[in-house]
Amino acid sequence: MAKDESTLTVKRIIDADPETLFEALTNQKIMEQWFFASTENGWSASIENNPQEGGSFKVDMHGPDDTYPHKGVYKEIVPNKKIVFTWNSHLVTDTVVTITLSQVGGGTEVKLHHEFMPSKEIAEKHTQGWTAILENLDQVVVG
Repeated sequence: MAKDESTLTVKRIIDADPETLFEALTNQKIMEQWFFASTENGWSASIENNPQEGGSFKVDMHGPDDTYPHKGVYKEIVPNKKIVFTWNSHLVTDTVVTITLSQVGGGTEVKLHHEFMPSKEIAEKHTQGWTAILENLDQVVVG
């Protein structure tokens, strides 16, 4: 598979400051309100989180019919700017997600870069999931 097919990028400008978004990306109680890969009703998340370099996390996304477990380890955390972590699920192993926060105008660009996808199809599924997750984040932070 070509390099560009093994990597995906999702961006969203959210009408909030980087500090507010960083808190939403690392605070377990806030994460449970938005960290699931659908905007449909009936989805929720359970989070276990230790947001420090070397710390681990577990995200269980609960859909109407099943639960989708995800886990990983934080590799780099730069408060209010950047979070890098591994991402493992039933679809992928040892992929790497980088989220950067950049102030733009009165809001913040949230850029999510996910590397080492095993196939184009799995990258497309993750693009859809991350797009929904960032939409949920926007709804929780902005209202």
